[in-house]
Amino acid sequence: MLSPIPTVHPLRGHPLSTESFPPPLSGTLSIAQAIGFEHYIIVYAHQNGERKKKPFPYQGDLLLFLTDFSGRPFAVNWTVKDTAVAFSERRSTKAKTPAQQKKDRDFAEMRAQLEADYYASGGIRTHQVSMDMLDTAVIANLDLIFSMHGLQLTHDPQLMEDFSIAVQRAYTEGTPVAQIAIQYGSRWGRRDQFIARIYQDIWNRKLAVDMFKPIHIDHPLNHEEKDLLTAFGYLFEGFSG
Repeated sequence: MLSPIPTVHPLRGHPLSTESFPPPLSGTLSIAQAIGFEHYIIVYAHQNGERKKKPFPYQGDLLLFLTDFSGRPFAVNWTVKDTAVAFSERRSTKAKTPAQQKKDRDFAEMRAQLEADYYASGGIRTHQVSMDMLDTAVIANLDLIFSMHGLQLTHDPQLMEDFSIAVQRAYTEGTPVAQIAIQYGSRWGRRDQFIARIYQDIWNRKLAVDMFKPIHIDHPLNHEEKDLLTAFGYLFEGFSG
């Protein structure tokens, strides 16, 4: 939620920010006034019938809490849409007159500036993120490995480490890594855990797999040509980089 009035920084009280005092965030009311944006207002009635106006808070999407290389915490704001064009025009898929289109474009621009300026007042950078920024293969691969990355495995840790080494060798030689999971599963049981370990090794970047191509473990894995974090790492950068 974006506070209409000045409020404390989201990192205030964070256990890693005890040696610093993050600046407060300016309220959206003052920012809207500064940029010439009409803030949304609701009208409510008291029990005595008196009607009053009150600013309604805007909602953000994702506020990421991260740490830099020195271990200091910082925050990054993500505003999220399904398509990039949605950032430049409200209700972009609707049929409109030229006047309506201009109004919706102006609104989208000012609303985006309001949110960016709100977080910037506290030193927080805003990034616009849309689904169409990502290849369909990247989305499918992330959906697949994310569902596996946190699974608890009950096999002996040393056995799983040996398995990972065997998988790395198969990956390098161009052998389908599923074959290694089948071999280990036949001997040690619980084949699904070995399959999960393959995806966990990809998630943990022990296997440098090309995330821009479909991952099929029953085929030789494609070697990484473009690092995913290099391609999209800027989305996790604050103002200082």
